[in-house]
Amino acid sequence: MRILVQPRGPPQAPRPLAVRLLAVAVSLVALAGIALASTAPADADAEVAAVRRAQNQSLFWGTYRPNLYFGTRTRTPETLLTGLMWFGLGSMAAMPWDNIRHTCEQGDHLSGYAWNKHDGRSYGTQEIKDAANNISITTEFVKVAGGEHGGDWAVRITGTPLSPDALADVSLLFYAGLDGAGRLEPAHDDQQTDEPLVHGSAAALGKFSLAFHQGSDNKPPPASNPMAGRLGLPSLKPPNLAQLNLPRGQVWQIKDFARGMIIQNAQKLLNEHKTFGAAIPLGNLFTLPSSGQDGNVVVYQQALRAPFQIDVAFMSASNRPSGRPIDRTDVSTMTGDKLTALFAEASRKFDERFESTFGLAKRVYSADQVKFGQMLLGNLVGGIGYFHGTSIVDRAMEGMEEEEPVDFLAVTDDPDDVDDDEDAYFGGASERTVSRKPNPQLEGPQTLFSDVPSRPFFPRGFLWDTGFHQHLVGVWDNDLGLEIMSHWAALIDPNGWVAREQILGDEARSKVPQEFQTQYPHFANPPTLITGLTRYLERLEAANPAEAPVSMGQGVDTVGSLQDADLLAKQHLTSKPAAASYLHKVYADFKRQYLWFRRTQWGQIAEWGRSTSTNEAYRWRGRKGDHTLTSGLDDYPRGSQPHPGELHVDLLSWLAFFSRALGNVAARLGLHDDARLFNEQHQNMLLSLEELHWDEASQSYTDLSVDEQGQSVHIVHKGYISLFPMILGLLKPDSPHLGAILDLIEDPQGLWTPFGLSSLAKSDALFGTGENYWRGPIWMNINYLTLQSLHKNYANKPGPHQEQAQRIYQTLRTNIVENVYQEYVNTGYVWEQYSPHDGQGKRSHPFTGWTSLVLLMMAEKY
Repeated sequence: MRILVQPRGPPQAPRPLAVRLLAVAVSLVALAGIALASTAPADADAEVAAVRRAQNQSLFWGTYRPNLYFGTRTRTPETLLTGLMWFGLGSMAAMPWDNIRHTCEQGDHLSGYAWNKHDGRSYGTQEIKDAANNISITTEFVKVAGGEHGGDWAVRITGTPLSPDALADVSLLFYAGLDGAGRLEPAHDDQQTDEPLVHGSAAALGKFSLAFHQGSDNKPPPASNPMAGRLGLPSLKPPNLAQLNLPRGQVWQIKDFARGMIIQNAQKLLNEHKTFGAAIPLGNLFTLPSSGQDGNVVVYQQALRAPFQIDVAFMSASNRPSGRPIDRTDVSTMTGDKLTALFAEASRKFDERFESTFGLAKRVYSADQVKFGQMLLGNLVGGIGYFHGTSIVDRAMEGMEEEEPVDFLAVTDDPDDVDDDEDAYFGGASERTVSRKPNPQLEGPQTLFSDVPSRPFFPRGFLWDTGFHQHLVGVWDNDLGLEIMSHWAALIDPNGWVAREQILGDEARSKVPQEFQTQYPHFANPPTLITGLTRYLERLEAANPAEAPVSMGQGVDTVGSLQDADLLAKQHLTSKPAAASYLHKVYADFKRQYLWFRRTQWGQIAEWGRSTSTNEAYRWRGRKGDHTLTSGLDDYPRGSQPHPGELHVDLLSWLAFFSRALGNVAARLGLHDDARLFNEQHQNMLLSLEELHWDEASQSYTDLSVDEQGQSVHIVHKGYISLFPMILGLLKPDSPHLGAILDLIEDPQGLWTPFGLSSLAKSDALFGTGENYWRGPIWMNINYLTLQSLHKNYANKPGPHQEQAQRIYQTLRTNIVENVYQEYVNTGYVWEQYSPHDGQGKRSHPFTGWTSLVLLMMAEKY
């Protein structure tokens, strides 16, 4: 059976709407036929369902609030949100009310924070160094599987002074809030005021309880003023348990609510004790008022002098025999010494699995370098989040790119109504051919389970980033990576478009400037997820060679799976029915995305006198001045002004990779007609790379544009875009152009630095100019692709440039690993980018998105 693969978009005449709808219907019927034809026997269906259940239960709870220093939630829209806050009690001059730690903020100026270990499912340990308050806070998290609602979990919060010679007094707040219908009710037990117990229920969670357990050495800060004892203030030794009633959907704003109530309560105390207000201990002064009212949020607050330890345990009634009510005997199984034992065992297993997976100790890395590698993995998978909400989409121009090469949004009858900046963005007045005005609308809600580039600065899903992330996530936990990719694939709309930035809900929008919140369905982003799917195919081939017969009904022990991290991580490698089911689903989604690229991002050839034996040429839509945000390379130099005649070599390279990858999936699924058509398109794209984009004069692959005389010209800015045909493995080892690319890489006036490859050649006039985002700084995603391709395609395969490829690979890998590690030692962080001059980390930090790929470089896992 054949699924038609559409040709590229215009300059072919657009088909009438009715014809296009009929083609879509035919494709859907064909796809349904394939699904029916490959339906497995009942035992295979049961196996697929069992794998699905096991994965859902294993991933139900997690540290899925990456924008917080610590927080948990479930993978359901209505959930119990928990989180940690703290502020210093050192002095009034430090304005504690304005320095409450909660969301990850670069402005907090912490000395460092990261998940030093995290397995992405059931265990993690994080250290947060808050120098301003002289405290190191460790959060350790563990889950125990069982029941129907993801089992139990616990977090231990430990505080120690950073400097033993100075005091570390803090007010610690841990909250739990129902974001949706449900009930929270503190247990009334006068004998256990030091260790509160809260019972609750919600549709997605069933009945549950939260317990708080004190470390035996906990103590509050002593009063510094002898008059304090005469004020009749409550003791600071027991914790304060406050219950708040927050509007639905606003639990994420609890810091603002808590800050307001703390200030109000402080003002009340100062008014009551006007004469001796200065004697009020700060722990008493800045306390949430206790309330007897019912509420959807409980806040545990305690004034503590480090060292201290607090255990918080969530216990599901469905994980108890017969679902019996939870009592204090259950608390002891998830706190204190038993919790210590759970952490020790989980840490031991993590260490063993990490070494088995990456083998850093065998490669003679030091113990500190191994810990660095563990942190790179831990903060990436510990930064996975669950997001749900509406997004802002402007579909005013949807469909236009299939007929006209336009990039604008706002068009009026009077050209003076459109400002110059907007004019530059959307291509200039000369291109305005259709009157369509901006029309941003809320769409959704939608759901996304995804890793994020940076917890403080980019705590949401980015399409171009997450494809790179899956290279590491998939090596560590194959099925976790597949789960993330399936969520992204599900966001690909019926037309084939997916927003490059997923800003879902008010909480996500609060971190994004308003001008960047709207997404446009004719704007693309590099289709990097297909690289993650390619890596999965490689792992699947290694585990199940294509020629091996497909066995059905192998059987999946769901309960056993939940207890075995190794088994959970590989179910879509060991279960062939699950693998086949997954590939059929995402293949349809990614093919739809590929066809969208061909339909909307096509480029002009004949209009500008260009000659090529194919019609494969493409242009990123959405340029603004000297920025092409849609390409992912932002300010990388293109043509001096946006022009509809531009052709972009990186986009053609991405689609050449995309076509090859889809062809490989189609072949594995037995869709031979699709595989043949994808291969044909792939070969045509390779021809276009040579015929259109290779510039003999500069000996480089370039973009094309149109000069003032209307002639097609090469736009020569040697840098990352010059590498794309090589780093995506589109050139053969004996390519006549490979040597020029390797020379550009090795040239000190080209891309070579002692710290990694710079994004733009130093000899380029625009090196280091303007915003200087992609005009010189070193980025780990492109350096990783370079090392990956050198290792897989050139350094280990015979060819005229093999020796040069080997030399570059070895030196470049060493330089990158040494510099990123040393900067981590020096600063406490890994960074978004690195200086080509001295290797110093720049911009966002911690940035354990694609910078975490350094771990794969260390392990040589490509």
